[in-house]
Amino acid sequence: MRLLIYIVSSLFFFPAQAAELRITVEGIRSQNGTILIGLYDSLATFNRAIAMSDREGFLNDPSRFAAVALRANAALKSSVVFTNLNPGRYAIVLFHDEDGNGKLNKDALGVPTEPYGFSNDARGFLGPPAFEKAIMQIDDSDKVVRITLTRPGAGPIDDKSKRR
Repeated sequence: MRLLIYIVSSLFFFPAQAAELRITVEGIRSQNGTILIGLYDSLATFNRAIAMSDREGFLNDPSRFAAVALRANAALKSSVVFTNLNPGRYAIVLFHDEDGNGKLNKDALGVPTEPYGFSNDARGFLGPPAFEKAIMQIDDSDKVVRITLTRPGAGPIDDKSKRR
């Protein structure tokens, strides 16, 4: 009987176990610059990240859930791990800041000129994807996500394009 009381009470009184999220970025085409990664837990913060991506301070946005900058490397692949994530819905926005200016460069029409990506490899039509397309559900188990960088008009950057 005591064991049953312990099991039932543990279901109601102990918080859900925190998870680990491992993000691997593929399709990096040069060793120059920085890979900027932001993790967002709401539609508002996701949209704010997209709006701020072409301004310095993308990583300093206090409304984001978490962010990290990784130096691009000779292996042309980068990974990062976020730990102690509570279960919930999250989305990732990332880009390769090739010139190291701290922002996503865009042309006169507002089209990105540096590689970028989203969780679920979500794509938008004539703009960024909707938050709903980029959402990942994190539960109490660890999750591994691979995001392939894309370049406007070229699609995902694959191994063939890295060899050119």
